[in-house]
Amino acid sequence: MTQVELTRFRIKKGKEIKAQEWMDFLNSHHEDTVATMSGEKMYVETVFKDENEDGYTYFYWYSVQGENGSAVEESESYIDKKHLEYWDECIDPDYKPVDLVLEQSLIAPSVMKIIKNDK
Repeated sequence: MTQVELTRFRIKKGKEIKAQEWMDFLNSHHEDTVATMSGEKMYVETVFKDENEDGYTYFYWYSVQGENGSAVEESESYIDKKHLEYWDECIDPDYKPVDLVLEQSLIAPSVMKIIKNDK
């Protein structure tokens, strides 16, 4: 089964520049970052930034993921190790992540066929 998620995470106060550095790191290592996705059965991963009126910055993580993928924490990839370092430094552990409620999801049949064949 394919899992579609959108989750909001809050960036720690004072870590906004570091959080942008994190996204810049992932973007500047695009090829290596994308290479880590297959083991996780991650088909789509997108991050949106919201500089909210409450004075906090939030990252919204959207993903489409298959079953039985490996956890990022188990990866030996330098990308994933750096990603987790940034995560620990930037994501506010005092804020409970908010999973938005999925109301509807459309995945083109041609894409779903590829996902189903990736088992």
